[in-house]
Amino acid sequence: MAILDRFRTQARHKHPDAAVRLAFVQELPLEERELLAEIARDDADPRVRRSAVSKLMDPATLAAIARDDGDAQVRAQAIGMLRDLALEAFEGAGEAESHAAVDALEEAKTLIGIAKNASRESTALRALSRVTDVHALGSIARHAEHEAVRCRAFEALHDHAEILAVALNGEFKDPTLAAVERIADRDELEQIASRAKNKSASKRARAMAREIDDRIAAEAAEREAAARAERDARDAAAAAQAAAASAAAAEAARAARAAAEATEQEVRSREDAERRRIADEAAARRRDEQDAAQRARVDAQQEAARKETERRAARLTELADEAARAAVLDDLAAARKQFDIPHAAEFSSTPAREDASVEDIALIAAFRFRRRAQQE
Repeated sequence: MAILDRFRTQARHKHPDAAVRLAFVQELPLEERELLAEIARDDADPRVRRSAVSKLMDPATLAAIARDDGDAQVRAQAIGMLRDLALEAFEGAGEAESHAAVDALEEAKTLIGIAKNASRESTALRALSRVTDVHALGSIARHAEHEAVRCRAFEALHDHAEILAVALNGEFKDPTLAAVERIADRDELEQIASRAKNKSASKRARAMAREIDDRIAAEAAEREAAARAERDARDAAAAAQAAAASAAAAEAARAARAAAEATEQEVRSREDAERRRIADEAAARRRDEQDAAQRARVDAQQEAARKETERRAARLTELADEAARAAVLDDLAAARKQFDIPHAAEFSSTPAREDASVEDIALIAAFRFRRRAQQE
């Protein structure tokens, strides 16, 4: 009879009184996972749901409640349970439950806390893989418990401000030294050297600042040497250009002198040729004049000889005629008288180196003519 009464009795988790349901949930053992999940999903009272959630160990159910429940406190309780599962805060929870809880979480803040504080390195790395915010990555790089987690978070950083924050505020050697190595600004290195929490980072920043000073000094010396070499090169080029210009000017002057000398020589040659031409023409004219004068003299002589010959011929003819007339005369003396020839002319010869005159020839001719006439 008591057993039948028990079945007829209404289940306590369905009781209309929320206090009864809450008390029932508080009495349920953790092994009643399905009933706890049902109450956590379906009970109308947030307090009852929150109490059920606090006993749930199923990451998938907790994730659904954290995502879909209408009460913020219930959602927060579900997230807290997932966090505790991930951190293995419950007895009997292992790596599989921890990883499942991390995979079920979507709340970034909780994931960041797990990445920093999880005792299991694989769980922390799994939570870190879900974090994308640069500030959260910087915080994990500075404060995570595991070196691998810190280094992995730092490798994902590309924000300069967060890298500087890791160098200044990181308490662990790694990745604080790696952050210092990625700082190139000297003022920031000085800031790290004086304020860094990690002594190794401070020492390395100070050394890097000195290296920058040395590099700046070396670069300044190189620039000065390069500038000096450039000035020397410019001076040498200017000197070479000046020398070339001077040589060109000298060559131009020499060429000008040579051209002037050639021109002068050509002028002199033309003048000499002109003088020779004038002299030759003058000589030719003189020769022509001399030849003309000579020809004139010859012509004059020939003309005089011709005229003399004509005169003598005419005189001879005249004397011959007179001789012919005188031939008829008997008296030679009368002939001489007529011809006015002295007696000596009859028998004497002509004077030495003197030609016989026409009168002599005429006298002889007349005499012979007379003798011939007498003989006849």
